[in-house]
Amino acid sequence: MALDIRRPIAKTKLSDAVAEELENMIRTGELMLDDPLPSERDLMETFGVGRPSIREALAKLSRKGLVRIRSGERTLVTRPSPDAIIGELSVMSKDFLSQPGGIKYFNQLRKFFETSLARYAAEFAQPSDLQDLEAALELNRSSVGSEDLFKKTDINFHRVLARIPRNPIFEAISTALADWVVTARPAIDDETAGHAKSFAEHELIFKAIAARDVEAAERAMTMHLNFVNERYYKDI
Repeated sequence: MALDIRRPIAKTKLSDAVAEELENMIRTGELMLDDPLPSERDLMETFGVGRPSIREALAKLSRKGLVRIRSGERTLVTRPSPDAIIGELSVMSKDFLSQPGGIKYFNQLRKFFETSLARYAAEFAQPSDLQDLEAALELNRSSVGSEDLFKKTDINFHRVLARIPRNPIFEAISTALADWVVTARPAIDDETAGHAKSFAEHELIFKAIAARDVEAAERAMTMHLNFVNERYYKDI
């Protein structure tokens, strides 16, 4: 299937130009959700570029969640999921974290976001939400002393908390914030004590939420994030 209009590309980075043009066609509705894209050969003819540029352009759109590429099938137009949106921001965000003040700004954002989640959970969590959060807490407890595993269960605890409002964007943002900030933590020789304190604070957060104590949930989350910031980021 060839497109009706030829769009020869005359830019230095041909793949970026092709990706930009295809993205514009998707945004404006020229290419609709679930429409198959033309074949690679037709795209090559339409844009006047080689196969590597087409494949690189499609890969870029795939990372944005705008197309779905499957081996042996036509590439389809899709819509970006919250995870895809956050993933696209991830590269820029990690660059920002390395700049002066980057960690401070991210930690401030995380405090606003996570304390709001804790308050919401204390008021609106369903019994099944509390069960999921308690299970995540137990995984966190069992990983104390294991650096890699504790990081994963730490992020998971906050992700499960972010699921409670049932807004997929919240979960994606929570995961991204925790992942970006935890990944940036400097190494500390003996982390067992830090893990134990962090778990104990997670436990306080859970107990406040389970008790439906909105203020206590916010205080527990604030205390926890203050501890994390002081322990890992005070000299950054």
